[in-house]
Amino acid sequence: MSDLGSNIGPSSTRRRIATAVAAVGVVLVASQLARVWPRDVEVAYALDPSITEIDVDYLQEGKAVASARFKRLEAKTTVVRHTVRLQPGRYQAQITVYRASGPGVEHTRVLLVPTQGLTRFELKEATNGSR
Repeated sequence: MSDLGSNIGPSSTRRRIATAVAAVGVVLVASQLARVWPRDVEVAYALDPSITEIDVDYLQEGKAVASARFKRLEAKTTVVRHTVRLQPGRYQAQITVYRASGPGVEHTRVLLVPTQGLTRFELKEATNGSR
């Protein structure tokens, strides 16, 4: 007498092992991707009232990977916020500040990704050179 309805046996055990190995593989691949997957980073620039425009380049290993340009539309605006999508790592935010008169002044700030919450760069006191 044979029992054709039974799922227990060598092929069932192999299927379970294969499923477990596949699940572990998916978890390992997902954890590796999570380390390099781009993230949205919130950045705010606190502006001095005399600033009319800022240009920002996000550099990684000396190469620009993202850029943003902001013109102040209202004199009351003291903070410009934006979201930039970057891979985890260390970036240089190269910021050029323009005023109504005179040439643009460059500043450099460090941005670490991932970061929790809002990253704020103060440009209110930044008048000359880099900090």
